[in-house]
Amino acid sequence: MREQLSLDAMKSIELDIMDEIDTICRKNHIPYFLMYGTLIGAHRHRGFIPWDDDIDICMFRNDYERFIELFAENRSTDRFDLIFYRNGKAFFPFAKIVDTTTVVYENFVRKDVGTGVWVDIFILDDIDPAMQNLKALYRKRNRANLLYSFTVADPNVGSSAMVKLAKRIICPIVRNHDPKKSARIIDETASQLCSDESAFVTDFVGEGIPEHVFSRNLFEPEEVDFEDRRYLAPKGYEEILATIYGDWRTPPAEDNRPIHTCEAYRL
Repeated sequence: MREQLSLDAMKSIELDIMDEIDTICRKNHIPYFLMYGTLIGAHRHRGFIPWDDDIDICMFRNDYERFIELFAENRSTDRFDLIFYRNGKAFFPFAKIVDTTTVVYENFVRKDVGTGVWVDIFILDDIDPAMQNLKALYRKRNRANLLYSFTVADPNVGSSAMVKLAKRIICPIVRNHDPKKSARIIDETASQLCSDESAFVTDFVGEGIPEHVFSRNLFEPEEVDFEDRRYLAPKGYEEILATIYGDWRTPPAEDNRPIHTCEAYRL
């Protein structure tokens, strides 16, 4: 019988993965940044948000591609692996570093696509906010993402009765669609946002939110405390987090905190 992992056990494994990423990045002079809820946790809790269950980081596109290229030869053990749609090991449009000695089943995702405990690596793509066809690129990305979401969704689970009904109708129709094709469209569409390095960046692949465009200068790395470690985060975290979350310094009420959204096991 497999051992089910507690939230604290998952966090411990995620820190092991993050240590591996940090070591590889520092050795190869690749900047990375704590991002999203992990960045809130670093500045509000000096570690994980207590009820959070993952680690998110981001990298500029060129650094992301270098990290992918260098990961296999620089990792310290085959316990850790890089998975995403490009290498066929997963369907995700961005890379995850996973612990191969574990498996995680997400509540809202098909149970035949479990993966190891992970750290997400999101991509900061250069963007030209003034380009004429920008809205069309976002529409293309969001259409592909909607198909992707229904393809990998568990039709038996939904946040509301309406969502469950939509899933039960649409999921069987798109069941034979390969989500890696949608992931490729999302990832490759990002290359059309800007032809050169820009003064602005956005997480087009992971978020796809037109309002979340940031000055590149906000992403200057600095060390921050995270649990009993020191990781890299953007110096412009105040503006970044305010743009994404508004009042991020005030914790949400206890009845408005996300529930644990997955089950994890040691293999």
